Amino acid sequence: MAAQQAESRAALAKVYANVGAPCLSAAEFTLTKVFIDYKAWDAIPVEGDIAVSELADKIGGTHEVVTRITNFFVGRGILESPTPGRVGHSDKSRTYKSDQPTAWVYIHMFNNVFRSFAQLPAFFAKHGLASPTSVNFTPLGLAHGYEDKAAYDIIVGDKTVHKGFNEALREVGDIYSLNGVYDFGWMRAPLEASSSSESGSVSVPRPAIVDVGGSHGLALRDAIRNSPFIPAERCVVLDLPAVVENTRKNWAAGKPGHDELQNVRLVGGTMFAAYPESVRGALIYHFRRVLNDFPDEDVIKALKTVRAAAAPDSRVLIVEEMLNPKRIALNVGIDIALMMAAGKRRNAAMFSKLAEGAGFRLNGEFLNVNSEFDDFGVLEFVVD
Repeated sequence: MAAQQAESRAALAKVYANVGAPCLSAAEFTLTKVFIDYKAWDAIPVEGDIAVSELADKIGGTHEVVTRITNFFVGRGILESPTPGRVGHSDKSRTYKSDQPTAWVYIHMFNNVFRSFAQLPAFFAKHGLASPTSVNFTPLGLAHGYEDKAAYDIIVGDKTVHKGFNEALREVGDIYSLNGVYDFGWMRAPLEASSSSESGSVSVPRPAIVDVGGSHGLALRDAIRNSPFIPAERCVVLDLPAVVENTRKNWAAGKPGHDELQNVRLVGGTMFAAYPESVRGALIYHFRRVLNDFPDEDVIKALKTVRAAAAPDSRVLIVEEMLNPKRIALNVGIDIALMMAAGKRRNAAMFSKLAEGAGFRLNGEFLNVNSEFDDFGVLEFVVD
């Protein structure tokens, strides 16, 4: 009997490890988002503690449900409880306050990834066990109630979801610095030699760097800061008109850290349509954390479009987290997350195959080897 009981307990422990633990992680993710929505993390004092009943009153919840949720967080080690009925922050829970980067990333991940995971079985049942081939048919679309609508249009169409998306991008924008990874020094000579070029009857400077899908301009700020010989006035953010307008407003507000960007040009456009004349023939066309959001056919289309705008000596930089299953678990985890909106992680060989179809060849690969987290690389392509 004792042996049978021990065997049953071992079997139950195995079930918990294989099923219960992931379910509890899902519950933790969901309830953390709930507390972010109700600003419960903000209502808990940074130091000290608060009565659960007072917390419930502050966030507009019933004492009963807030007690159940806080009990869960205490049991998971997310909150501390010095005495029964009172809770305080842990180092982890403080990162969920609304003024912390983690909170915005959490909002984005919940709205656009976590909800999409739950729709993956339904997506496969309808479209077959294959990666999404169009941004119009995705698990993310199903999660937001759309059968046929581009993932990005869904995100921007919901103000709350879009704000979470934008703030998340802004918060992680600085973590992919090319300083010490890619050397822009080769640009010195061509910049001096091409201080101006003829465009019709008007003399205009040749663009130095066109940041395609550059959003807030943080990649250009990084390049200009670390390579002062790059003239800001010859750098361009090329992005969707609505994104450009939002960025222009942010820059006009004079937010700290954007001084280097005041002379950068903002141009509305898309990487899938012919580039405006003013951004043709640039020394560098720069794609940072853009192409992995799209399926292969769209990447080829984007590269063909930039090929039509490129000069014979133009270079294309693709800055992405490179697919490397053996490096860290997060690497392949993000690949699955990107699948929710029809994107994927790729490595140099995968990008090279796509680029060759657009008239480019790989000229160099530069990997960030100084961090255990930022598993990105820079792929430099030249006209073939």
